[in-house]
Amino acid sequence: MTKKKKVITLEPKIDTDTLENGNVYMFHNTKVNVNLFVNANGFDQAMDKFDLCCFGIRSDWKIFMECGQQPLGEKNDN
Repeated sequence: MTKKKKVITLEPKIDTDTLENGNVYMFHNTKVNVNLFVNANGFDQAMDKFDLCCFGIRSDWKIFMECGQQPLGEKNDN
C-alpha cells in the first residue's frame, strides 16, 4: 500500500500587485549570513511577506529598514 503525500498550497495573504512605493526591509539571517530584501508598505506588510517564505526560526533573523535620508557623497567638515 502506497502512502499519499499531502500537498499544501500557500496562498499569499497580501496583494503584491497593488504595492505602492514603500520601504525596503532587509531580513538578515545571523546564522548563515543570508539577506532577504523585501519591498513593503510598513512593518506589518514586510512581516507578512517574510512569513510567506516559511523560514524556520524567527530568532535567527534581524530586520533592517532603508531610511529616506541616506548619507550621500563625502562628509563635509566646513
